[in-house]
Amino acid sequence: MKCKGMRKEKTKNGRKIDVRCNTELNEHAIFCKKCGHPTDALSKQLSAKANYQEVWEKFKPVKSQYYSFSIFIILTSFLLIGLGIFFSKDMAESFKIDHYIFTNLMLLILVPFTLIPFGFKEDFTDNPFKISMYFKALKYYPRFFLLVFVNILYFLILKILCTGYILGITIDPILHPVRFILVLYWITITFPAVLLITRKNMNAIKAVIVCCKASAETRWQQFFVVFRLFVMNVIGAAFAGLGLLVTIPFTYILIEKYFRSLDEFELFE
Repeated sequence: MKCKGMRKEKTKNGRKIDVRCNTELNEHAIFCKKCGHPTDALSKQLSAKANYQEVWEKFKPVKSQYYSFSIFIILTSFLLIGLGIFFSKDMAESFKIDHYIFTNLMLLILVPFTLIPFGFKEDFTDNPFKISMYFKALKYYPRFFLLVFVNILYFLILKILCTGYILGITIDPILHPVRFILVLYWITITFPAVLLITRKNMNAIKAVIVCCKASAETRWQQFFVVFRLFVMNVIGAAFAGLGLLVTIPFTYILIEKYFRSLDEFELFE
């Protein structure tokens, strides 16, 4: 595969002209290292839109087979998180613990349960989820617990630096949108970490570091994956929560599929 981009080249009289790059590219190249021209990877194999459409076309005819699992994980994980957040202020006051600290301690315990499906076998996207698969994958809870802890620690540092939390100092309000952007960026570049833990047998810290390095060329497509899933789940929740029966399993499958696409391009090596 040769690069189709253009680059500047000097002629004998010193003039610069545009010439076809024609550099031989690796089959997993995303950008040409010589001229910087992108290959078709970001518009095809690594495209958020292409992956979304591919997964949806496959998932749509069999979505009803995931309902029982969706109900199970909603009742055992997502509902508990929602109720915990809703009553966190009153509970924090009862236990005389700072609201922010209490909420994050609760999330540290509960959020890993929502990640358990990423511990299913690698071909889990080809078969409907079963509740028995969930219990078998509970062995990954300690690893996911550490991953959630790393994220909470990062968000705590941002809160301290951008709001003056704990320090008791006044912070420039401009840092509030900065914090929001950094949180969004962090989620965008690190969401494959949960699968690096199970597929590549990495610890949480190494998985996060590898994700940060791997996302250099794909972060915008990863953002579009996260954005699509966020909007889809918000819409699903808006219909009395019934839409979540479809959007929750679809979320797991799309993240797994996009991880595979990233892995095919050897971005985690």
